[in-house]
Amino acid sequence: MAPTKVLTGARVVLPTGTVDDGRVIVEGTRITDTAPGDAETVDLSGHWLVPGFVDIHNHGGGGASFTGGTPEDVLKAVRTHREHGTTTVVASAVTGDLDFLARHAGMLAELAQQGDIAGIHFEGPFISPCRKGAHDEELLRDPDPAEVRKLIDAAHGHAVMMTLATELPGGLDSVRLLVEHGVIAAVGHTDATYEQTVAAIDAGATVATHLFNAMPVLGHRAPGPIAALLQDQRVTVELINDGTHLHPAALQLAFRHAGADRVAFITDAMDAAGFGDGRYML
Repeated sequence: MAPTKVLTGARVVLPTGTVDDGRVIVEGTRITDTAPGDAETVDLSGHWLVPGFVDIHNHGGGGASFTGGTPEDVLKAVRTHREHGTTTVVASAVTGDLDFLARHAGMLAELAQQGDIAGIHFEGPFISPCRKGAHDEELLRDPDPAEVRKLIDAAHGHAVMMTLATELPGGLDSVRLLVEHGVIAAVGHTDATYEQTVAAIDAGATVATHLFNAMPVLGHRAPGPIAALLQDQRVTVELINDGTHLHPAALQLAFRHAGADRVAFITDAMDAAGFGDGRYML
């Protein structure tokens, strides 16, 4: 029989809010509602007890990358984030040669099949050179639905999200293709107008890739994608809440407008995460 532990004293985070001086009983790897008399008590006073974090946008960690790494590298990155409380990771791939991305997706699909990662997120190569961020501009391309389908097929059912600059030629058709195949279409690394972003949402896009970052600023005459993504209840907005990517006022603006149900805090981590200072190539 698995050992039982009673976790006491922590501030426990629940779907309905937080509970001070909480009590959680764990039998092996499962939460249960009863404890035997000889159960070990663990005092967590002064600490928080939270569910495992789910990171839907993560490129690696521990010195290893999800994009170019071996299976062992991917598992190393997963372990690094587990040490920091992330129990579910979507492996995000950055822009690369299309054939390379397809081959690499096959490897990631095997790890997804084993349950090591929750799926694959393609961030690029179908993004705007105007808002490329750290992506290699020479490898960027318009979102041709045939090429989008190639990556979907290469993932063997484990592609869960793709970030697109939906204003580019083929963008809206690619959004529709993704939706048809059960893959989340995300608007990001985009130079779209407000109207173009509304059209992408109406076509089926449901995620804003790191809102505010790698897209036009919110303007009072040209509100751009930020206003369209924030105002539509169908859209989940990613926010990089690391104290660097967003000013606290921008973070609060998005959170108060979209609400907790539509906000996903992400790391957007790279291989340097959890590994220390140094020189890295994304």
